[in-house]
Amino acid sequence: MNETQRRWILRNRTAEAHAIVDAAVGAFDDLDSYKRYLLATYRFRIPLERRLENVDWPVGLGEWRPRRIGAQLQADLDDFGLPFPDLEQFDPPLEQSRIYGALYVLEGSSLGARVLLRRAETLGLSGDFGARHLAVLSAGDSWRGFLTQLEAVQPFDIDLATSASLDTFAVAAQAFQRD
Repeated sequence: MNETQRRWILRNRTAEAHAIVDAAVGAFDDLDSYKRYLLATYRFRIPLERRLENVDWPVGLGEWRPRRIGAQLQADLDDFGLPFPDLEQFDPPLEQSRIYGALYVLEGSSLGARVLLRRAETLGLSGDFGARHLAVLSAGDSWRGFLTQLEAVQPFDIDLATSASLDTFAVAAQAFQRD
């Protein structure tokens, strides 16, 4: 496989699901819509982050691990006095290719976080108040590190990775469409 083939295959196969999530996130343009975004992000990320706490990480990932933003999300909710929302269980099968598929969605969110952080800043939020999780996701270049691992891992089943990516996008869409 060439250097970026897996990334582009996953991107193409999940484009529709990704668009649904993007539309569900929407363009928060006031504090009320931002708070809805924050609650939905918590509902999506926390169950998945908790599930990944007990993963036998694929050897191919080496020391690389996904960024966890649960503590920052909790602090952001606290900034607004928002209660922690009820969480649904998300138990993706944790076979190697499926882990990579779920991580494709989680790590890809760091790219969108840069745009979302700029929007949050226009609302007076920052990495110190209300938008900590976006600041953490936006920092550094964890995405490139993940892509390097994604392209190199063996054995790898692109269909299982795609399935896990689609499952992860579906959980995200459900979290953002719920009110």
